[in-house]
Amino acid sequence: MNRRSIRARAALVPWATAMALLLGLGQAQALTPGVDAPPEPGPARAAAVPAVQETTLANGLTLIVVPRPGVPLVTARLLVRGGALADPPERAGLASLTATLLTKGALRDGRPVDATTLARQAEALGGGLEVAAGATALSLGMTVTTPKLDAAVALLTDVLRQPLLAASELERSRRQMSDALRVSLADPAALIGMVARRVHWGDAPGGAVPTLDSLARVQRADVQAFHQRWVRPDATALLLVGDIDLERARALAQRHLGGWTLSTPSAQPAPALADPAPQPRLGPLLLVDLPGSGQSSVVLVGGFSALGDADRRVGQVTNAVLGGGYSARLNQAVRVRRGLAYGAGSRADSGAQGGQWQAKTQTDHRNALQVAQLLREEVARLAEQPPSAEELAARQASLTGGFARALDTTAGLAGQVGELWVQRRPWSALADFAREVQAVQPAQVADYARQHWPASSLRVVVVGDLSAAPQDWSALAAQPLRLNAAQLDLGSPTLGVPAR
Repeated sequence: MNRRSIRARAALVPWATAMALLLGLGQAQALTPGVDAPPEPGPARAAAVPAVQETTLANGLTLIVVPRPGVPLVTARLLVRGGALADPPERAGLASLTATLLTKGALRDGRPVDATTLARQAEALGGGLEVAAGATALSLGMTVTTPKLDAAVALLTDVLRQPLLAASELERSRRQMSDALRVSLADPAALIGMVARRVHWGDAPGGAVPTLDSLARVQRADVQAFHQRWVRPDATALLLVGDIDLERARALAQRHLGGWTLSTPSAQPAPALADPAPQPRLGPLLLVDLPGSGQSSVVLVGGFSALGDADRRVGQVTNAVLGGGYSARLNQAVRVRRGLAYGAGSRADSGAQGGQWQAKTQTDHRNALQVAQLLREEVARLAEQPPSAEELAARQASLTGGFARALDTTAGLAGQVGELWVQRRPWSALADFAREVQAVQPAQVADYARQHWPASSLRVVVVGDLSAAPQDWSALAAQPLRLNAAQLDLGSPTLGVPAR
């Protein structure tokens, strides 16, 4: 065999085998792990879950400290229980606009400071202001070195407590959000997420999504009222994760937040968020025509466990078996075995009274019906065919590995701890996560799919250019509902469909 023919064969065989051929060894018989073969996996390591310490200041503010000595870094976050679920009817997007405006100007030492100056002050501390509005909370934070922590908490306090909420910044932020929304409305992958939320949650607040009309209705007085109602010490937590102990943290919190008291109009018990169960209103199949879209997005929507449900951890593992990675069942069925999409996966979210599960992919218009059928078939197959021990172990390892990686950084750990506080979950949930995931058995996975996702409860949503590849959708539903994307009313629980 000459060298040229060896090179030709090497292009067609795995790298390790090609190396063996070049060395005159024929087909590789025994490769050295870590040298000419991937290293052998090491023994599983338990995630290091640090202790969480909690106390309350006299004004009702919660102080949460997670010491992580050794590296001079601290992630500081101010969390407020009040997010998008608190948006008034017809004003979806108010919480997001309020969160955005927090970093657009604040009073500092009695003087107004604009957005550019705030950003420079944060950068001078070696970090950046991070703000977000979720369904149930506002979050404001930054990660800094230990010597900068006092200044960082002072900055975060001023931004949260004394924002300018300027009318000019509101208009600028509204335009930016509206422009981003217009782009999303023309993107099948983004649009289907909003439609699927409406389809599943219906009349419940969890189904509300910002629209161009709802954003236009938000006035500065609405933002000011939202801030006054929800940003208050007895609904706020200061979370410190990293090179800090409880004693120093308490002194820091008392110095910057201990004097925060409620104004007379707000001196009532902290309001509670309404988070009822899903109230779906539409039928089993919704087709949204988006003329000119390059591909069709397909989503299968079902229910999921509430935060306090005993089977929630089983549900998370079941979701991972179906759509939690490259080797999960949905991706294997749609991409690997048939090449109908670049990928397919699923996700699950829990609320106080219920949750939502979605399986999602994007494909050529001609394949949309086939893909929708495959998604349903894989859910039905899981209900009848539990995962093998090997398949289940791989998905459990993916979940616990992702959890462990999140604990490796101060910011990741702060995210996990902060989520528990917002959800009013016990700190023990951190230490219990890996054990509970590993305890799930194959039969429980099949039972979960059978009980929570029977065919009669699942809804299919397709967004794409329906005229590009007409298909017989009666295989999924006798009377599919067809809507034009331009006529969708995302502000309505029925997307604008008249009541029958």
